[in-house]
Amino acid sequence: MEAHKSYERFEQGHQIAGDGGGRLESHDGRNAAMVVGLMAALLAVAVFLSNEAVKEVITAETHRADASARLESDRVKVDVANGDSVLLRTLAAGDSQQRLAAIQANRHEARVAHELAPEDARLNAEIEDHQHEADHANAQHVDYELAAVSLQVGIVLASVSIIARRRWLLAAGGAVATAGVLLILAGLLV
Repeated sequence: MEAHKSYERFEQGHQIAGDGGGRLESHDGRNAAMVVGLMAALLAVAVFLSNEAVKEVITAETHRADASARLESDRVKVDVANGDSVLLRTLAAGDSQQRLAAIQANRHEARVAHELAPEDARLNAEIEDHQHEADHANAQHVDYELAAVSLQVGIVLASVSIIARRRWLLAAGGAVATAGVLLILAGLLV
């Protein structure tokens, strides 16, 4: 019982000697601890989203590189087909099989026009789409990383407010953590 009375006198002394509104009360410390827990949960969300955004960047860049390789292969096919067409037209100019060579040249040119050229356009569009995905995921990653930093700073300030018993530290921690939440939302909405 004496220990309890001593603690009450200690608390009363702090309240009398303190600066009044700037100090945390015992229930405020509990509330501050709850705020720290919430900030830690939001930090975990921000870190998870940041990691997912990095995975998306890597996947999009891989798909873009694959489409670029297919485009390059397609362009080689176009060059070879054009070369074949030139050779067949050259052969057609001085040989009795001129008509057959001209037909083959026309087939090669038709293949380039109807198969390979549209494939080039499709692959170029695919490459642009993957580049857009990578850029978008990279922007999200930056937002989530900044959110994680804001939440970490908020956690530190709120934790220190419990120890130092200062409301302004809790308010500052809450403000910084709010900026982190806004960054998470910006990343999700971009």
